[in-house]
Amino acid sequence: MKNKTVKMVLAVVVLAVCCGAYVGVKTYVDNQEQKESDQEEAEKTEVFSASADDITSLNFVIEKNETTFEKDDDKWIKKDETGFPVNQTTMNDAVSAITTIDSDRVLSDVKDLSEYGLDNPSNTIQIVTSDKDGDQTTTLRIGDENSSTQQYYVSKDDDKNTVYLVDASCVEPFGKKLYDYAQQEDFPVISDTNNISKVSVEGNDIQSYELIKNADTGFWNIRSGSDDEKADSSKVSSLTSLFSRLSYETFVNYNCEDKGEYGLDKPYAVITADYQEEKESSSDNTDNEENNDSSEEKEPEMIDKQITITVGDLAEGADRYVIVNDSNEVYTISGDSLSDFLDKSEEDFWDMTVSYVSKNDLSSLDVNYEDNDYSFSVSRETSKDDDGNEKETVSYQLNGNDIDENDFTPFYNKLTNMAGQRRLTDEFSPDEKPEMTVTFNKEDGNSVKAEYYSYDSNYYAVRVDNERVYLVNKMTVKEMFDTFSKLADTK
Repeated sequence: MKNKTVKMVLAVVVLAVCCGAYVGVKTYVDNQEQKESDQEEAEKTEVFSASADDITSLNFVIEKNETTFEKDDDKWIKKDETGFPVNQTTMNDAVSAITTIDSDRVLSDVKDLSEYGLDNPSNTIQIVTSDKDGDQTTTLRIGDENSSTQQYYVSKDDDKNTVYLVDASCVEPFGKKLYDYAQQEDFPVISDTNNISKVSVEGNDIQSYELIKNADTGFWNIRSGSDDEKADSSKVSSLTSLFSRLSYETFVNYNCEDKGEYGLDKPYAVITADYQEEKESSSDNTDNEENNDSSEEKEPEMIDKQITITVGDLAEGADRYVIVNDSNEVYTISGDSLSDFLDKSEEDFWDMTVSYVSKNDLSSLDVNYEDNDYSFSVSRETSKDDDGNEKETVSYQLNGNDIDENDFTPFYNKLTNMAGQRRLTDEFSPDEKPEMTVTFNKEDGNSVKAEYYSYDSNYYAVRVDNERVYLVNKMTVKEMFDTFSKLADTK
C-alpha cells in the first residue's frame, strides 16, 4: 500500500514538471515569434509615402502612351484631353494604392537592372505631390513580376543600384486600358417593357422585321409592307423583355468623330423600340396633388419615347460596336445579347393558330365535308331576368335543326384551337379538292375560310383565306373530323 502511494506521488510530481516545461516552452516560442514579427516589421523599407490629398498628378504608361491625370479642384482630369470622362472612383482607388508603398526585400548594389526587367520597364509612374514645401516628383519604374511571391521589382528615381520588391496591389491599378479609367454611362433603362408598342430590326445582311402592338386589343402584329398579320404575342413579349437585360460590355470612344471607324456609318443593323414612360411630376404638381382629395387617383401622364441601337462592326470576339440614340459615345454589346434580336425573322413570330374565331363573334359556320354541305347558325336573344338585368340566350342550329351547345362546343374548340407545327413559304398548289372547307362568318360581316388538304403521311395542309398554309399534325385533324362526324349524325 505504501509503495502505491509513493508511485502516485511521484507521478503527480512528474506531471507538474511536464506542465511547467510545456508552459515555459510555449512562452518562449510565442516570444520568439513576436520578436521575429517585430524584426520583419522593422526590416520593411518605405519606398514611398504621401497623403492622398497631397497627390496632385499621376503620369504613367497606358497602352504604350504616356498619360497624365491631374487634379483640378479635387477632380481628376486627363491633362491633354479635359473632355475625357475620367472615372473619379477608379483614379482615387489608384491613388489609395500608392499612398504607402513598403518593401520587405531590398536588393542593394545591383549591377544589372535587366535581371529584374528594369532596363526596359513595363511602366513608369511619376507621382507629383504638393505640400507647403512645394511640388515634388517621385518616379517609380516597374519591372518584372516575381513568379514566386507575386510581387514586382521596382526602382525609384535615379537610383540604379537599389531594387525593391513591392506588393502587386501597388502596381496593378496602373496596368489598365485607357477606357478603364473612363466613366461609363449605363445602358438606357426601359422601366416597364410592357409599355413597348413597336419593335423594328433593319439591316442589309439580316432578316428585317417590324412588330406593332394593337393599341385597342393589346395583341401584337407583324407588319409586312402595308399589311398586318397577327403575331404570337407570347413570343413578342419574350423579345421585348430582353431590352431590360441589355448592358454595355466595354467603353470604346466618348466622342466619336468618325463612325466609319466602327462600321456605324453603314450599320450592320438598327434596332428600334417605341415605348411610353410615366412623366415625372414637378414639385409644384406634387404639392397640388397633395391638396386634392386623396381618394381621387389620377392616371399617370405617359410620354412617348424611343430607343435606337445602331449596330456596327465586330469588336473583340463576337461583340459589336454600338451607338445608342443620338449619342457620340461608342460601346460594345455582347454578341449573344444582340443575336436575340438579329437572328430572328418574321417567321419566328408567326401566330401558328390556324383559324381562331371566338364563339362570341360567330354568326354562322359553313362546312363542306365529303362533298356534303352543313350550315350552322347562331341565334342570340336578349331578355331581362326577374331583377331587370339583361341576359343573352344563345342557341345553335345545324341545317335548321336545333342542336345542344354542349354538342357543338367540342367540335368548335377542336376547330379553332388547332395549331400548326410550321408554315409553308413556298407556293401551295394542291391537285385534289380539300377534304373539308370551313367558312367562319363573323358578326362584324367579315369571314375566315379554312381548307383542309391531305399533305403527306404526317401532316394536313390547312390553307387559310387562300394566303397562309399551315402544316398540322395529321392525328389532330383526324380527331376534329371524327368529332364533326359525330355531331353531323345528331342533326
